[in-house]
Formats: sequence, C-alpha cells, structure tokens
Amino acid sequence: MEIAWMTDAQAPYREPLFCELARRGDLTVHFLFTEEPERHFRYRPHPGYASALVPCWQIPRRGPLASLDSYQAVLKPGATRPVLDADVIVIPTWAQLASAWTMLRAVRRGVPYVIFSESTLTSRRFASGPVDRLRRWLFTHAGAVVVPGPAARDASIASGVAPERIVESVNSIDLGLFGDRPREIRAGLGEGTGPDAAGHRYVYVGQLIARKNVGALIEAFARLDGSPELDVVGDGVELPALRQQAARLGVADRVRFRGFLDEDGVVEVLASTQTLVLPSLEEVYGFTPLEARVAGLHVVVSDKAGIAENLRDVDGAWIVPPDADGLFGGLEASRQAWTGWAQDVPTDSASPERSADDVLAAAKIALGGATRT
Repeated sequence: MEIAWMTDAQAPYREPLFCELARRGDLTVHFLFTEEPERHFRYRPHPGYASALVPCWQIPRRGPLASLDSYQAVLKPGATRPVLDADVIVIPTWAQLASAWTMLRAVRRGVPYVIFSESTLTSRRFASGPVDRLRRWLFTHAGAVVVPGPAARDASIASGVAPERIVESVNSIDLGLFGDRPREIRAGLGEGTGPDAAGHRYVYVGQLIARKNVGALIEAFARLDGSPELDVVGDGVELPALRQQAARLGVADRVRFRGFLDEDGVVEVLASTQTLVLPSLEEVYGFTPLEARVAGLHVVVSDKAGIAENLRDVDGAWIVPPDADGLFGGLEASRQAWTGWAQDVPTDSASPERSADDVLAAAKIALGGATRT
C-alpha cells in the first residue's frame, strides 16, 4: 500500500509516527512549507522516511489570516500529481486551502483519503456558514477519519462522519527520548522525589502568544506560598509583557524564561521539573502534557485543550478552567499530591506503533470503500 501523507510543515513530534509507518510500508510525506518560523519548524530530509516539498505559493498571514496558527498555501499547477498517485492519502489539516483542494481533487479522481483530525467542538471557530459546509463535505467524503481521543471523535460525528468510519487512536511521541532519557538524567543526578511542596518545580512549554494564556499561569503561580519555581520554555510576542508581569507580581526571581529549546533541551527541563502546565484558552490537542506524562510528571491541563478528555480521571492529571483561580487550584493540588516522578511510562497512550496500527486500519477502511478511476 502506497500512502501519501500531506501536511503543512515538518513537525518533530510527528516523526516517530512517520518512521513507524515507513518501516511497515511505502510512505512519502509531502510538506507544503520549508519552514514555519514561529514554531521553529524547518524542513530537512529525514533518514527514517521519504519526503518531498509540494510546489505552492505561501499566503502571508496578514489581515483576517493573522489569527491563524499556520500559513495558507495555494498549490502550483500539477502539484497534486505525486500525492494523487498514491493508493491512499492522509491529510491532518482540512482547514488548509491546499489540503482542501487536494481532497476535492482526490474525490474527482477516485483516490481515497483519510483525515487525521484533532479538532474538537470546543476548538471550532465556525459552527455554521460556508466554512462549516466545506468541513462537513470534506469529512463526509473521507474514506475514514482517525482521531486521537473522544473529544475529536465527537467533533467528527458532528461533522457527519459515520461512527464505523472513525478510528479512535492516540497521538504518539518518541518514547525513548521522553520516556527513558529523563529517567537516565535523574539517575545520573541522584534525583529522588524532587523538592517538597514549598519548592515545587513547574514548567510550561510552548509559544508565548495570547491564546496560550501564560499570563494567567504566572498570576496563579504568584499566589502560591513557599518558594516554588516556574520554567517557561518558548518564545513569542508575549515575552516582554510576561517578563513585566512576573516582576510586577514579585516572582521574577522564581520564573525562568528559557527561550526556545529543541526536543533534547525540553527533555533536560522535564527531567528536573515536577508539574507541566498547559493553560491554553484554545488548544486543538496539546502534545506537551503527553510528553510530560511519559517523562513521569504531573500535568495541569486547561479544559479547553483537546487532550483534556483523554486525561480525565487519570492519576497525576488535573483538568481545570483556564483562569487564574482554576489554574491556582490545579497547581496547589498537584504539589500537595506529589510523591515523586512516575516510573512506569504509559506507552499505550503515546505509542507510535499503536498510532501506526490505527492509521493503517483507517487506510484499509478507506480503500475498501473507494473505486479508483
């Protein structure tokens, strides 16, 4: 089976899945953009899977497009040909002009496609009108839909997808990097359970932009008694204001702005911190709590994040409203419950092997219902 995966930019967190799919069959990942500078994604060939760049024009993020998380692309003539030559196409970003056009072309050609959808009902910006109608058309014409949890499943059903064409899966990460490496670092440093509640170490990893809501996290953190610490890993337009806020609240000496770090650098921070916080006002999924749980940390997660439903009733996870009061409650509960880093890696909830199984199962469903012309 020849699979073409078409996506915006080369995100490192997807590569364990790409490598696993390539190990099992014929996969080519087609990237629209050479880079996405805000998230430090840059294209480079990877030895674990075949890849190519799709000829397209990138639309500047100005005016109404400025609020989008990623750039839009217009395909150049003939750009879809290598993608449509595959047996099945996997597309994770329906709300991308180039992806939507490719799906329309696939229907005309009789090439089945699978949507890998993380979108939830909460993360939707349009519940009616032409955008909603386009989404419903693309989803109902998909051969199958893969979702990483129950919230995305509910959204796909609301878009008209028959439940039997939905494969509920997991998002996956590098289990060796995020599971084994932090424990090796802690063992080398002689770390036991980490500081007590008074000196608890919190961490945020992500962009410093408005919807990430890091200001509310700093406000909640400043209310904690004792001398806890907060590492803020990432960069973005909110950085100057966040520095000023930390100083104004009297916690500048305990809030460390670490800047952007690659995955190895993030692992180093996760090895020494105890609770990761995702305070977003809007988050389609949220990979960082997944990485943190595999690394053995507690997580405090906004109830607006897609991953929240996956973590309800999970030990060491607190799902909270993303305001200062809700975040404060999660921060306090986590540090009071802390007894040490979890030693068992919850591999099934983040396994590339499991995710690859499910993508291939969805591809077979799509192929079974398609007639090529």
